[in-house]
Amino acid sequence: MKTQVTFETPEHLREFFFAMLESLPGGILLADRQGNLLAANRKAAQLLDLAGSSLQNKTCWGLLSQKFGLTHELAALSASGGSLLCEMQALREGAEKRCILINRNDLQSPFLDVAGFFLSLEDVTFPAMMEMHLDRSKRFAAMQEMAEAMSQELKNPLGSLELYASILRRELAGDPDNERVAARMLGAVRTMHHLLDNFVTFSGFPLPRMEVLEMVALLKKNMETLREMAEEHGIFLESRIEVEQAYLLGDQTLLGQLLLNLGLNAMESMPAGGTFSLGLRILPPDREHGALVEIRVQDQGAGITPENRQKIFDPFFSTKGRNRGLGLAISHAIAEAHHGLIEVESEPGRGATFRVLLPAESGAGTGTSRKKDARADV
Repeated sequence: MKTQVTFETPEHLREFFFAMLESLPGGILLADRQGNLLAANRKAAQLLDLAGSSLQNKTCWGLLSQKFGLTHELAALSASGGSLLCEMQALREGAEKRCILINRNDLQSPFLDVAGFFLSLEDVTFPAMMEMHLDRSKRFAAMQEMAEAMSQELKNPLGSLELYASILRRELAGDPDNERVAARMLGAVRTMHHLLDNFVTFSGFPLPRMEVLEMVALLKKNMETLREMAEEHGIFLESRIEVEQAYLLGDQTLLGQLLLNLGLNAMESMPAGGTFSLGLRILPPDREHGALVEIRVQDQGAGITPENRQKIFDPFFSTKGRNRGLGLAISHAIAEAHHGLIEVESEPGRGATFRVLLPAESGAGTGTSRKKDARADV
């Protein structure tokens, strides 16, 4: 017979509290108002390599400064909801660098003598993130049947509409004002076609047709399309390509769709105009993985709140009101189909950076690098 849990004494409550901390899957650092450390669970000790260390008379700020070599960056954790992505250097020979995401949450209590905050720590290094991406992919299956039916219903009338808009544009070739209106109609139809392509991809994700691709050329090709679309909204596209060549095994059509999705997402986040950038570089191999091709899309939009960062790749989730497309969900699926992943770094009011990490083809890790190309492509 199980014994009922009671909190008859402060010791019982304290034991239950620490048992709960130890049971959490993420790392937790508990501190008072001034930042003095009160407790750290086992996962935090593991992530920060605190085995055998005493927390007495230590502050969380001093500990983080010591472990990550940070000073001014810690200001990002000065208020509730703040977050900071840190890289921990190898602490011993043979160990690997780790990327740790730290979030702050203030304690809420009606009692004046109970106040403080806790820092949650999450390992977001490449292998650790794969588990999270696998969980997300399971949620796709429930919506695929609906997406397939919708795409079949829209495909034929949309094709007819594109044909009529093209004919109308040709017939208005001598009338600049009306020709401009027809051109915009055709552009809107083609955007709808792209959205429909996302639905088709989502409803029955095709088996990628893998071939050796040179990603610098593919990126530049898709940038031309994105630049034309950006110009209509007063948005500048900036190139940040850091290598001369980068090879991987991939499906050219699907990866082009991924680039277009991320570019459109960046533009949608900046309704008042601005600048977004597309970048490419190669990350060298280490003990956890081989060389990686990193595609980076950075915007100057409103940013993403911490509670939404884990939801934005879910099908039909959106923070843009009525715009509930599948762009980011499809991008996630395409990255996964190429044995890679996609992640986002963002703070409210500071834009967002999407990183796509894809396995490089053998030998790509030693590709020729060049100085960062940061020119504004208007």
